[in-house]
Amino acid sequence: MHQGDEVFVTKLGKYYHYMDDDCPTTSSILKGKKQAQKIKEEEAKARGLTLCKHCAKEYAEDLKERQGCGAATIFFLGVVGTLPLFQFFI
Repeated sequence: MHQGDEVFVTKLGKYYHYMDDDCPTTSSILKGKKQAQKIKEEEAKARGLTLCKHCAKEYAEDLKERQGCGAATIFFLGVVGTLPLFQFFI
């Protein structure tokens, strides 16, 4: 999702921020209330910056949602795939 993407880094910040307006800092940047630089996530890590706690929480939630969707898709495909078998017995 975010790996390799560009991120925001504020002038004096110790953290980097994903371009997701759920983060208060990113929201301020997108509204023009705060200045920031766009860099690649790898560069931010190389500078010793860490992901902000808001972005980290959102990222973890997104991963959980994606894992849940994958399981639902597999279940659905499994059920749909067995429909012709049920029709055969009816």
